Amino acid sequence: MAEKLTLTHERVDDIPLLIGLAQKLHLPEVLDRHLGNHGNHQGLSNGWLATVWLAYILSESDHRKSSVEEWAWQHRQTLERLLGQPIRRTEFSDDRLEIVLRRLSQTAAWEALETDLWQATVEVYDLEVTSVRLDSTTTYGYHTRTEDGVMQYGHSKDHRPDLPQLKLMAAAAEPSGHLLACDVHPGQAADDPLYRPLIARVRQMLGRSGLLYVGDSKMAALATRADIVAHGDYYLMPLPLTGETAQQVEAWIDAVVEGEQMATLIWGEERLLGGGYEFERPMIARVDGKPVTWTERVQVVRSLALAERESQQLEQRLAKAEAALRALTPPPGRGRRPYRDEAALQTAVSQVLERYDVTGLLQVTWRREEETVTRYVGRGRGSPKRPVRTEVRVRYVIAEVRRDEEAIQRRKYRLGWRIQVTNLPVAQMSLAQTVVHYREGWCLERDFHLVKDRPIGIRPLYVRRDDQIIGLTRLLTLALRLLTLIESQVRRGLAQAGEVLSGLYEGQPRRTTDRPTGVRLLKAFARAEITLTRIEMGPQVMWHITPLSGLLERILAYLGLSAALYQRLAENSS
Repeated sequence: MAEKLTLTHERVDDIPLLIGLAQKLHLPEVLDRHLGNHGNHQGLSNGWLATVWLAYILSESDHRKSSVEEWAWQHRQTLERLLGQPIRRTEFSDDRLEIVLRRLSQTAAWEALETDLWQATVEVYDLEVTSVRLDSTTTYGYHTRTEDGVMQYGHSKDHRPDLPQLKLMAAAAEPSGHLLACDVHPGQAADDPLYRPLIARVRQMLGRSGLLYVGDSKMAALATRADIVAHGDYYLMPLPLTGETAQQVEAWIDAVVEGEQMATLIWGEERLLGGGYEFERPMIARVDGKPVTWTERVQVVRSLALAERESQQLEQRLAKAEAALRALTPPPGRGRRPYRDEAALQTAVSQVLERYDVTGLLQVTWRREEETVTRYVGRGRGSPKRPVRTEVRVRYVIAEVRRDEEAIQRRKYRLGWRIQVTNLPVAQMSLAQTVVHYREGWCLERDFHLVKDRPIGIRPLYVRRDDQIIGLTRLLTLALRLLTLIESQVRRGLAQAGEVLSGLYEGQPRRTTDRPTGVRLLKAFARAEITLTRIEMGPQVMWHITPLSGLLERILAYLGLSAALYQRLAENSS
């Protein structure tokens, strides 16, 4: 009698890659060190629970707790062989994952965890830090706002002011964009006071001074700049056009427009970016009660791209204003009330010009029109001998709306300008270099896009309590670190080898790239449908795994991982 053959299939996909990368970074050990475990804890440690959950998030594009338990059980053979530990059915229950989030929500443990994880990362991968970029973003959820909760109404960068949100303040290493540290704040928190604590934490984490910190205009508070200087560091940011700067900026721009100040052309990669000039000024402020003095470079810079965009916006406003002005005095008709008072029409014209910010750019003229109307006095039918009265009706009509081309051109000369400040010595970074450096600071904005889009998908958050919200947000930033590390290391390997990858794009097998995204790299493993098969024939049990393609082996090699991660899953045993 023939023996019965039983085949059991288990999709593997990118799980070994993600678990292997986490092990290479000693992530489970780092997590265990700072999350700890209860004295009666059984089964997988909190560090391993969090690590497997991260693999689930990046592999399945889902951060819900409720789905992890079933997923882990479906991939039990793969996970047990990767972790070297047995997995129970209840290992990833909601209760156990809630404990992980609660411990991640503890600020002191989180900050120490981030420091240790960074040290573990740079021990494995050579991540260069030429400067640190800081910025904030918001993310919303369908939560009920509470008085002291983390989910609050505020200025939404996601265009959802109707939903409560939290604020994520982050610092990333340039040029890689790898996340260094992040803080979670209530959604209505102002950005200005959030920079100094994060900079102090990054400074301690890196153990370096003399580093450049780059941010947007919300980082330009005098106290923040003075604190950076007091610690021997450098800053670069645009100034907000408020306060003293708003009073001075017109004169700084006029100096160039009127020809009193020579401007330097600014080039980037053989492309003209714009022009500008700079001057120095002495600065003084107090930090912790002690005076701090330094010299600041004020850079008056015009971006051609920004000027073109603002010029198009001006033309659109001019067209809308002209249409609105002509609509003030339509032809006579039913329901149309004419302007019979010249002052009222003049006021309406001024309001339209102010609304579209085109005062002085459009010349508006109007004319007085009179209409003589003869009516019979009193009621009843008219007759030749009946007395009449004559009325003169006056209305004012827009006669012409003319563009003042000279004034419009003068306004356009003043578009596209911004003011940057830095305390970097000129010998260390020239005017053009500072402009290019600031413009290339897309890395942190891209991190924010990645954390909001799939596979991480931070919005909306599927937890309710504040400790769970904070803990899950921090867990998702760990997922972001893994994703960006995959991307940056593969790109770096391709650049060093002078190679490209093909086969990453569905339906375009010959398309190549030397800058693959982390998402597309993980999709390559999913599309390969790598499957672990258990083969049972009587008492004999054997294993088989789908062979890796050359593309997948190259990706693993760029990450410093071996194809044996997958091959070991199929080590046969009876």
